[in-house]
Amino acid sequence: MADDRLARVISCPAAAEILDELVVGPRRFRELRGLVPLSVIQRALRVLAAEGALRCDTGGSWDGRLNGGAVFALTGPGRQIVSELSALDVWVAVYDRYLNG
Repeated sequence: MADDRLARVISCPAAAEILDELVVGPRRFRELRGLVPLSVIQRALRVLAAEGALRCDTGGSWDGRLNGGAVFALTGPGRQIVSELSALDVWVAVYDRYLNG
């Protein structure tokens, strides 16, 4: 069932694309940057991290610029989000909630 967490993830530009890429396996920041515009990637990564969907091998603060060699990987909750987003009815429910309040 759609919830606020899923709505926050899919309302963030590029978050779904990053999740799709990380399902295949861990990726370096520079690899993700090649798929997603730099102007949105850091925000999307921060949203996903705040939701517990991914982890970064560098640890520490995300306040500064991310290192091109930093490796990102899905967590258990991240895999759960991907699983939930793979169902069409979840997308419909989230968009309905978003559009209709």
